[in-house]
Amino acid sequence: MKNKLSVLLASAVLTMSLASTSAFALNNDEGHGHKHKKHATKSMQKSEGFMQHKLKKMMRYLELTFEQRQQVKAIYQQAKESRLVLKDSLQNFHQQSEILMMEDDFNEQAFIDLQSQYQDSFAQMALIKAQTKHRFIALLTEEQKPKMKSRRASEKRRPHHFE
Repeated sequence: MKNKLSVLLASAVLTMSLASTSAFALNNDEGHGHKHKKHATKSMQKSEGFMQHKLKKMMRYLELTFEQRQQVKAIYQQAKESRLVLKDSLQNFHQQSEILMMEDDFNEQAFIDLQSQYQDSFAQMALIKAQTKHRFIALLTEEQKPKMKSRRASEKRRPHHFE
């Protein structure tokens, strides 16, 4: 039971982090794209901007061609549109989980039930993320792939601020 609970909690945390950082798409080089974020929360805006910055930095590092850059923009725009379908479902999950967190006594079973109720949405979000990553890697040349792999490995070794 304890292992099952820890797996469910870990997947919930992963899913919530995926949902909050799910905006990778570039906005046609219109500054930072603030015009289209009127309805997003401030934390979502920050994570979207961070992910856009990180993607642009990776594209510069890999020295993508103009055609590759256009393909990347199309890939991430399509992923963004796919994620928008799940937005309401994930917002409902987040609101309901916040209600559970605010109660005086934490009801583990209610959270597990809530988590399992939204499992399809979480799986769909993870699938979209994996497909997007695969499509990005597939458009890279044979010289760019090892360069990206080494960059990601060096980023994993870098210490984080919260540690």
